[in-house]
Amino acid sequence: MTEDEAEALVTEIYDAALNQALWVPVMNRMADLVGGGATIFIRKDLSTGQGSGLFGRISETQFTDYFGYFARRNPLAAAVADMPAGSFLIDWQVMPKAKLMRSEYYNDFLLPRDIHAVLGLMAWRNEQDVAIISLTRSPRRSDYQTEDAERLAPFMPHIRRAVALTRRLPSRLSYAPDFDVLIDTWQEGLLLLGEARRVLYANQAAERLLARQDGLRLTRGVLSAFDPAAARRLAAAIDAAVLDGPAQGRSLAVPRQTGQRPYAVLVMPSGRPGCFLYPPGVRVIVTVSDLDASRRPAPELLREVFGLSPMQATVAALLAEGREVKEIAAELGVSTFTVRRHLADVMEKTETTRQAQLVRLLSRLPEQPETAARRDR
Repeated sequence: MTEDEAEALVTEIYDAALNQALWVPVMNRMADLVGGGATIFIRKDLSTGQGSGLFGRISETQFTDYFGYFARRNPLAAAVADMPAGSFLIDWQVMPKAKLMRSEYYNDFLLPRDIHAVLGLMAWRNEQDVAIISLTRSPRRSDYQTEDAERLAPFMPHIRRAVALTRRLPSRLSYAPDFDVLIDTWQEGLLLLGEARRVLYANQAAERLLARQDGLRLTRGVLSAFDPAAARRLAAAIDAAVLDGPAQGRSLAVPRQTGQRPYAVLVMPSGRPGCFLYPPGVRVIVTVSDLDASRRPAPELLREVFGLSPMQATVAALLAEGREVKEIAAELGVSTFTVRRHLADVMEKTETTRQAQLVRLLSRLPEQPETAARRDR
């Protein structure tokens, strides 16, 4: 996999956070990296075996008898019981392969589905509630090896962040505190829509955008645009996202009366209502990007997420705001050599290899509150 292909996969992982259907191509691309076949993303309760999932290169109907019966008879589940999020599971590492091959689970469930080997990625867990990506191999292939897990390891932090974001979407209109903390401070405008284009939730960034009365507005609880042509395109995009047939996402530009750059709006279906990671009642997810916004991630968040020092976090925040190395050096009163040294340390800690890749990663973090306040004044 080339560096550009790796960056593209990371982008797809974050896209999947807001569109569950995209997890299937993400899983399939990861399987291709390690010579895998069918892919499964399962969320289940380890104590009951009940859950739901997404499936790639294998029919969902082949898993109707998994949840409950075979999930409780899966001998690999015992190993998962104490496995933290971010871990990898290779079947023969957690139990002798010969013992697995003698089990009911292997002979009555795996083999009939042409599965011999399993490489699992523990993407998320909350006590007994887990989300696991499983990449499989057929009996015609050899077992997975530790180097296969190592090839996927750089993508695990991104998978965990994407799943955590999805998991924090509201499950009801009385939102949980952890949802408010994450989504309300998210730098992009986020709106969750139900039937008839009605807005069920708007985070703080979206509320600020709507309060400006500049491009987008709410009319009796329905999202619309001031520009008539843009209003028609937005309505059509939302309607397309809730079709009973193959729903689709669309992107569009919404002009602003102030003459600033238009808002970049992305309209995405949320998947089947009440299915898998998405909450019931929400049919459409709309994100709004202000292309004229200057964003600076909160340094304390950078320190917490990536383990940066105070100076490293400050340099990274200024870089994310769009500052050049010379500008950062002048503002901090240090040499450009010192700034570049800090940037090198930041890239090492964030597991990025290019400055553009680092900026892309930092742009996904919530901005510093005072930055947003200055922009809205």
